[in-house]
Amino acid sequence: MKRRKSVAKGRQICINYYLPNWRSIIVGIVLIIMGGSTFFIGYHPNDSFKENFSAMILDFKDIFRFLISFFILLLHLTFIIGGFLLLRSSKKIIRARTDKKGLYFKRIEKKTGMWALADLDPLVFVPYIQIVNIRIIESNWYGPRLELETFQGKEILTMLNVLSRKEKEQICQTVKEFGI
Repeated sequence: MKRRKSVAKGRQICINYYLPNWRSIIVGIVLIIMGGSTFFIGYHPNDSFKENFSAMILDFKDIFRFLISFFILLLHLTFIIGGFLLLRSSKKIIRARTDKKGLYFKRIEKKTGMWALADLDPLVFVPYIQIVNIRIIESNWYGPRLELETFQGKEILTMLNVLSRKEKEQICQTVKEFGI
């Protein structure tokens, strides 16, 4: 399994660092199981097909029950479709990139706090000129973490915690080679 990819563009070398695909596969399978297994809530073996359909999928007895069951149906489908999309793109979720211009990485925005949707955001670009220091911080609870220091301040690169220690060391080495 190749987790990083070097792309040669003329004289420019670009190294991409991806989320380990086994994590995406596990989360995708869990989402599909959650979405599929909860469809059977309300199933009674002695009831007719029509009664089971209205208990499990859509209830047409009144408008309130219909709206609630429609919302729950959308929730089931969101879990299932999200799981399939994660399985389909398990090898394509990029977390960081280095090239001769600078460091690109995923950032969790403090304003939104939506860490689950952070993979949908574009990569943040920091040119090597703005980087003062980058280092690996050891922690008993979190393991090795990358800390990036720029002219704006220090930042822990939380989204890069899923990378291996070797990949983090390679990012540090590349940043120090081109920038610091």
